[in-house]
Amino acid sequence: MNRKWKQKILYAPLVTGLMFMSINVAQSQESGVDVKGKITELEKRISGLELLKQELQSLKKSLEEKEQALAVKEEKLDTEIKSIKSLRKPVSVKEARPSTSWHIAGYADVGFEAISGEEKDTFVAGKFNPSFHFQFKDWIMFESELEIATSEDGKTNVALEYSQLNFLLHDNATLVVGKFLSPIGQFQERLHPSWINRAVNMPAGFGHGGVQPTSDVGVMLRGGISATDDFTFTYSLAVGNGPRFGHDEDELELEGFGRDNDSNKSFGGRLALVHKSSLEFGFSYLNAGLNDEGGLKPDGDIEPPKKADYRLWGADIAYKKGPWDIRAEYLNAKSSPVAIEEARHVEEEPAEEEGHGGAEPVSWTTWYAQVAYRLSDITDNPTLGKFEPVVRYGEFKVKVDDALTSSSEKRWNVGLNYWAAPTIVIKTGIERRNYFLVSRADETRFQLQMAYGF
Repeated sequence: MNRKWKQKILYAPLVTGLMFMSINVAQSQESGVDVKGKITELEKRISGLELLKQELQSLKKSLEEKEQALAVKEEKLDTEIKSIKSLRKPVSVKEARPSTSWHIAGYADVGFEAISGEEKDTFVAGKFNPSFHFQFKDWIMFESELEIATSEDGKTNVALEYSQLNFLLHDNATLVVGKFLSPIGQFQERLHPSWINRAVNMPAGFGHGGVQPTSDVGVMLRGGISATDDFTFTYSLAVGNGPRFGHDEDELELEGFGRDNDSNKSFGGRLALVHKSSLEFGFSYLNAGLNDEGGLKPDGDIEPPKKADYRLWGADIAYKKGPWDIRAEYLNAKSSPVAIEEARHVEEEPAEEEGHGGAEPVSWTTWYAQVAYRLSDITDNPTLGKFEPVVRYGEFKVKVDDALTSSSEKRWNVGLNYWAAPTIVIKTGIERRNYFLVSRADETRFQLQMAYGF
């Protein structure tokens, strides 16, 4: 028994080794089969890749041929499009930019005024001023403004503020023909619309009965030229029918007249230098002859003939940038009588005194300074930012033979404006008029106005 177990123990390793050898041989056989299969599979894949490479090369060649053909077609199409555009160019320009264009603008206002003393408080009907602009191509433009207002007795008055043709000769020159706003000074031409004027009324000495001409009929050349990188030079030179004697000695009619009552023409204009900071300095001059044959007037008065030389000069300054609007203007005018030569007969009275000419020497002087400031520069509040305080002071003096007339005055304006929109303003103000002559009582006016520019 023991012998048998010993034999078994001796044979066990041998059997175990034979078993492992059999397993390794089997595995080696199986591994060889797997390698062959993998090699076969790789050969198939390589063959597929070669075919794919050939297909890609074929496709690349086809794409290159198509791109070449497409480039030829695109070049041909571009040539055809350019040809078509060249044929349609006149029509396209005409359709995109018509020969004529027009535009309407203007302003209107209403208000209330309470006046101290014997004057009556009153609502002011205001006025409506439409302006029309018609342009033909780039060389001529017609513009005109009407003033439609209600008079004190309830009638509707229509006046022609200006009506002019503008010939756009050059970027630096425009020829104006017709009735145009006077270029003398800056207020009448730039600031008189109620929604632009920061106060309710005009400054003392401006407007009817004042110093500054409102308009003229004639021809004017105007434009601007860059003097340096910082300064621009602007000019307005005009020849017109000029002013006429007024009914009173201390007044002239400074509106544009459709016909001249004599052969004397007015010559004048304004030259200005504008800095890039929006600071502007201007100088104005006007020279005209005044002639009135006298005789029976429409109101029944008989007036002697009058003749005089009229000279006006002035200077102005303006700064308009951001919230600031600062302006000042000075005008000085004189009417000097000229002797009138008359035919003399024995039975006639002697002619007018030499150098007097039937007219009195008259001088007019006016100036004002104004500051307006929009609060939007100091507050982010949308409501407070729309308010604008305004202060203006001016003086107006009229002398006949060195004697002041009753219209001479000092005028204070203090106001607060509210800009409901960029062109809609509600203005409140107090205006104090102190007259130089004690015979005329001073006035205080409380004013309210709403003006709308469009």
